[in-house]
Amino acid sequence: MYARLRSLNYPVKGYVFIVLAVCSVISTLWIINVQLPSGGRPYRFIWWNMMLAWIPMLLTLLLDVIYSSWRRGTRTFLLWITGAVWLFFYPNTPYLITDLLHVFARYPFLGGQRFWGEPYFWNHVLGMLLVAVLGLTMGFVSLESVRQLVQRARGGFVSWLFVLAVLLLSSLGIYIGRFFRGNTWDIISAPSQLYAQVSSIWADTLQRTHFVEFSGMVFAILFISYVSTMCVVWIGYSRRDEWRN
Repeated sequence: MYARLRSLNYPVKGYVFIVLAVCSVISTLWIINVQLPSGGRPYRFIWWNMMLAWIPMLLTLLLDVIYSSWRRGTRTFLLWITGAVWLFFYPNTPYLITDLLHVFARYPFLGGQRFWGEPYFWNHVLGMLLVAVLGLTMGFVSLESVRQLVQRARGGFVSWLFVLAVLLLSSLGIYIGRFFRGNTWDIISAPSQLYAQVSSIWADTLQRTHFVEFSGMVFAILFISYVSTMCVVWIGYSRRDEWRN
């Protein structure tokens, strides 16, 4: 088991998760304590969104443990089940980028004033931006970890098709979550309602266009950000090989 975990970049991966956990606590406390000019705290809901974002992160660790400790037959079954649950929850992590809208929805903009010159406004924007960046980072760490498992089982080409599929499905899930207020639990608790909401997209031309455009933009953001992050990681790997030599 321990040899397999080392082949999956442990204990380094464990250290990364600890750092991200600390950053999550810091960013959540930061944005929760940001106040409006009137003294109110409008972002207390972020703790719930952050908790949902951590579910796929924890499932990533579980996938690694299953891969490293179970025999092949049982391992394959458990990996498929856990992987499916991971996929259902994964959109909750990049979904954090859409919480940026709450700054513009809840901050008291006064007509005729240059709100971008107010320190209060930037406290809100930068705090929520930190949450968004952290959401992207956690999503990419989780996705790359699962991609490596797919690569071991099916090869590099299939693993990259897997990445594209996950990012595309996540883009669709973010649209459903943001505009229909759907969530992962609806897959089990209200599947008929979720199906009706998704079906309604294709019944209206304007809504269908908006769905395609929004999901396409989110997919582009996720894909470009993921590839950019991987470029930095690959540079790090190449430098590590140089140091070893």
